[in-house]
Order: sequence, then C-alpha cells, then structure tokens
Amino acid sequence: MAMDWESRRKSVSLIRVSAFFAVMMAVLTGCGKGTAAVMETNEPLALERSELMLIVATERNRYEQIYTDQIWSAQVSGNGTTFQEYLLDQIKLFSNDLLVIGAMAEHYGISLDNSEKEQLRRLSQDYYSQLSAGDKAYTGADEEDVQNLYQSYCLASKTVTELTKDADLEISDNEAKVIEICQIVLNDPEEARELAVKASQEGVDFAALARTHSCEEETRKKLGRGEGEPALEEAAFSLETGEISPVVEAGGRFYIIKCLNDYDSEATGKRKEELSLLRKDKAFRKIYDQFLEDYPITISDDMWQDIQCETTEDTATTNFFELYQEYFPG
Repeated sequence: MAMDWESRRKSVSLIRVSAFFAVMMAVLTGCGKGTAAVMETNEPLALERSELMLIVATERNRYEQIYTDQIWSAQVSGNGTTFQEYLLDQIKLFSNDLLVIGAMAEHYGISLDNSEKEQLRRLSQDYYSQLSAGDKAYTGADEEDVQNLYQSYCLASKTVTELTKDADLEISDNEAKVIEICQIVLNDPEEARELAVKASQEGVDFAALARTHSCEEETRKKLGRGEGEPALEEAAFSLETGEISPVVEAGGRFYIIKCLNDYDSEATGKRKEELSLLRKDKAFRKIYDQFLEDYPITISDDMWQDIQCETTEDTATTNFFELYQEYFPG
C-alpha cells in the first residue's frame, strides 16, 4: 500500500536534533540552482529497504545501549504505542523528508558536485569498513547502499541551504541573550515578601536561602528570552550581575531572583545558533509545504510492514550521522 505524504507533511522527524536538523539545517556550501522543472512522474517514492535499515540500526543501537532491549516494549502513550512503534514512525518521517527534499533538488536543479561525490565515496568506505557481520546481516546493506543513503542525506542538506540562502537568518545578541539566575520560588505572598527583605540584606547567602526555602528543587538556572513567564523574564533581564529583584508574581507563584550573570556569552552563542537553525527550518518549511501543494507526492509504505528493532543479530553501529559530520563539518 502507499501512504499519502500530504496527510503527514506537517509532522517533523524527531530523530536526534543533532543528527537531522543540525546537519540538514546547518549552513553548508551550496551551488547555484538551475531552472525549475515540473516533476514528470507520480510513481510512489521509496528508499531501498537496506538504506532504511541503516537508519534503523543506527537508532536502535543507540537507544538499546542506553536502555537495554526492554525499551522496545515500553509504552510511550496512553493508547498503548510502544517505543519501537514510536521510533520506527519517526524514522519513517525522516526517510520521507529525504525523499521529498530529493525531489525538490531535482525540481530546482540542485546536485552534488564531483568533489562532494568523492568525499562521500571515502566516507562510505570508512563507515562500511566499521560495520560488523551482525550489522551487515541486520541491515542487508552493502557499500553501495551506504553511499546512496549518504548521497541522499548530503543532497537534502545542500538543498535546504540553497533554497534558504536568501532568507533573513540573522539573530541579534539581544534575541539570543542568555542570563544565569538563582531563584526562590514560593506559594505564599507574605512569606515571599518577608524573604525578599532578608535576601536583600548585606552578607546574606542567597543560594542557601533558595535551597532552604524554595518550593522548587532547581534554584540555579540559565534563562533565555522567550523561555519564561513574561513577568518573570522582564524582571530577570532588567537585573545586572549581583542584583536581586523584588517579589515577582508569575503563574500564580512568587519569585525572588538574583542575577548571577547578566550575559552568559557561551550560552548566548549556542542559543544564537539554535535560533538561527529554527529560523532556517521555518523558512525552508514554507518552501517545502508550497512544493508539496504544487506537486503532490506519494511515498511507498510497503517495506515498513515487517521492519523490527528487536533482533538476535549482534549489531552495534551507532555513528552513521556522527561520521558524516566529521567528513562534512558545518
């Protein structure tokens, strides 16, 4: 049977942000796009089963190494969905994205150059040489399958970059600013007022007060703009390092905040990168959605019927995406 991708296109693959979006949405060197061409076929698209299994093996091993094989039958929702079903669904969405973006690359005339292909050839040899006999038996993949999947992945990343190269992705320091605070959270306003007076006295150990009186275990935290209650955020970001706020009411609770660092440069830099990626993703998704509206695509669902994470094969590969990033850092 076939799955109508239009009904799933709003879903976002959740396979490791570090694996998919940090690469797919990272700024890589792109080439100029050619003249757009209408897609000439309505045949369902599909990856080879062995290519899918390379992704499945990578993800199943990563999770099983952390949680043991008991993870596969664990229920992750009230309707009885198991973690195995959940993970395979996310891998399916990821593979569908590769296929759709591959179709977009063809439509817009985006392709890999000879240098990229040679780098992918070396990468594929490197990765395949690391696979165990169990990995090869479980995935059914040969070196050509590895190279085909890496090429799809690289082409999709390049297509995202090319199609968003004119988007405004700049994030200001002010938007990305992260501060570090220590906070006391209380449920009683009178207690909060009394503690605020005590906290403002010279020589008082604010952190000790927070550990003793706060109704939340986490007292020290980093805060970025847009991450907290508006009133709490406004109060926190108005403080300079070492300053303590008056009582702030937010979300039915009462806060006393001490600013430990009014500009965390390292955390701000990381947040700037994250926000830029999110902005790039948003810009690309608009193009992606419009493409699917103009050129509906059907993706074959047949090969998913008997794919399982559970296996008796001694499979251990986990570095498909990490190795790609070593060869194509960005």
